[in-house]
Amino acid sequence: MLYVIAAWSLAWPVYRAFVNVEIENNEGWNAYFADAAMGKMPLYPSADQLITNNYPPLSFYIVGLVGRLVGDPVLAGRLLSLVALVAIATAIALSVRRLGGSGVAARISAAFFVATMSRFFMPYVGMNEPQLLSEAIMAFGFLGFLIARSNDRGYVWPVLVMAFAGFIKHNIIAMPLTVFLWLGLHRHRETVKCFCVAGIAIITGIVVCYALYSSDFFLNILSPRRYSLKWELSALRDLEWVSIGLLACFYNAWARRRDASVQLCSCLIAMALGSYFLQKSGAGVDFNAQFDLVIAVAMGLGLAFTQVSLWPVARPLRSEQAQAILLLAVCVRLLVSKQLQPVRLVFDHSFKKEIAMREQAMTDSVERVRRIPGDVLCSALVGYRAGKPFAVDAFNVQQRILAGALPKDAIAARVAAGTLTIVEVDQHAHWSH
Repeated sequence: MLYVIAAWSLAWPVYRAFVNVEIENNEGWNAYFADAAMGKMPLYPSADQLITNNYPPLSFYIVGLVGRLVGDPVLAGRLLSLVALVAIATAIALSVRRLGGSGVAARISAAFFVATMSRFFMPYVGMNEPQLLSEAIMAFGFLGFLIARSNDRGYVWPVLVMAFAGFIKHNIIAMPLTVFLWLGLHRHRETVKCFCVAGIAIITGIVVCYALYSSDFFLNILSPRRYSLKWELSALRDLEWVSIGLLACFYNAWARRRDASVQLCSCLIAMALGSYFLQKSGAGVDFNAQFDLVIAVAMGLGLAFTQVSLWPVARPLRSEQAQAILLLAVCVRLLVSKQLQPVRLVFDHSFKKEIAMREQAMTDSVERVRRIPGDVLCSALVGYRAGKPFAVDAFNVQQRILAGALPKDAIAARVAAGTLTIVEVDQHAHWSH
């Protein structure tokens, strides 16, 4: 049942990747900067512009190069996202085996990850955004650490892989923090060596970025953002998506608290939870902040499935019964979702008409924006498809205004001067669910 849910749920993001509709506003944003990496504009804009690039540079070069091969950076980013999802699932399965989980448990962990991402984090699966690409590289770095842990040598290379991943997306911190904590507790000399190597790699990368992009790199990366504890309340609510797996991990962490592998996995879950709540206190932070946690819970679920027969609460049951009950609870949670696109794709004949209607709305919006002279402020992907220059990044402009880095009329002044047109595009051209 879990395998069917995973495969069926993934079918819609795969299908949607080839649909000419905007999935999230980030898609056009990333496409503009992928073009920038290919030389069409500065990758890190100057402070007087109303656009900001607060991502590290590597993803834009990767997407830009793949975009040249497939003819479209948006499609390139979507395909890379889908490949990254499969890569993460593979890294999770291999990691579960290294942590002592069974082969079946490894496959269950991978399927749980794919199903959870495709059911509850659907906008990011097959979307032109580098989060999953960076998570994939980081997950293989963590797998490399587990291999090094098994062999008790070779810790430096996994740390370098993780440092590399940080230059694709810099908000993935749970796995490297867990590695350094484990090294600090168990391998003091290796900690110093790995810390020095990681420090040299990161400093070298930053120096290269400064040489290539000057101080504009720092002005963009350190662009101001509002933070508030009230946003963490929604973060608590959103934990429901991994609730069954998380509860299983918590119980296994208590029941098998003397197991070294369970301790390591529990540490990863704790780091991922802390990272998630920290990031969700920032304005505009989406649920991609939870991806580290989904990966950690998937690994923990594999260990829980392997060891469930050893739980005190499961003693009256046979091993197969306990495992079946755990999996059934996971499957029920996955099925309880408002996302019905996988079902509609197969059984609802009107769904294809809706998709065609949305694609037409996108085509019409692009043509309408293309005919407007000068710069425009609209959906980023519509503006990109219309061949308009990237003139205004509305969210980051708002954050800079709130921080006092831009005047309050930064956008309004351009509209009043006639150098910017605000365009409301057809809402059907945007499809995030």
